[in-house]
Amino acid sequence: MPPLSIADIAAALHGLSRLVRLDREGFDYFDASPTGLLKSFWVAVVLLPLYLLHLALDVLVLDIGAQVAVPRYVAVELIAYVIDWVAFPLLMLTLAPAIGIAPTVFRFLVPLNWMQLPIGLIILPLGVIVRLDAVPMDLAGFVGLMVVAASLVITALLARHALEVPWWSAAGVTILSFTISLFVNGIAFSLSGFQVPVA
Repeated sequence: MPPLSIADIAAALHGLSRLVRLDREGFDYFDASPTGLLKSFWVAVVLLPLYLLHLALDVLVLDIGAQVAVPRYVAVELIAYVIDWVAFPLLMLTLAPAIGIAPTVFRFLVPLNWMQLPIGLIILPLGVIVRLDAVPMDLAGFVGLMVVAASLVITALLARHALEVPWWSAAGVTILSFTISLFVNGIAFSLSGFQVPVA
């Protein structure tokens, strides 16, 4: 991946701050180009330590080692992490010329990747807290559900205004993104061999 400069980070964070206030000028602060898209995947690297902490707590708290080989579980989950990040952008780039969004697809994908930073900084620590039994499960589940719902709304808004498509098309893009993520993580869970204990 191309390196990120301080200017890149500052511009992206400023763009995020404007987009979360529903200011469409926030799109202008992102590098809507192939290089900008590659740079935006640094967000996945930034969030990786929190994800690794997730996996470590899975092994320690859920006693995954009693069911499956820990190296296998970690390897499958890390591969799924990478695929989950790249699958949707690759599909959108492939489909873009055919569905008429090639001129605006980077304007959508780059902010979408950067938007995963604040979302990840909420949802990943929340998962860590849940594994440590620091908050009631019901409360954590409710907060997690709200964050997921908010991320779907954000994706739809980004698609609507960045791709300049009707709301129904933006909803379709959002559903596609969510479905791919569910599919990737579902396959990873199956391949890992871990079974959730039944009370």
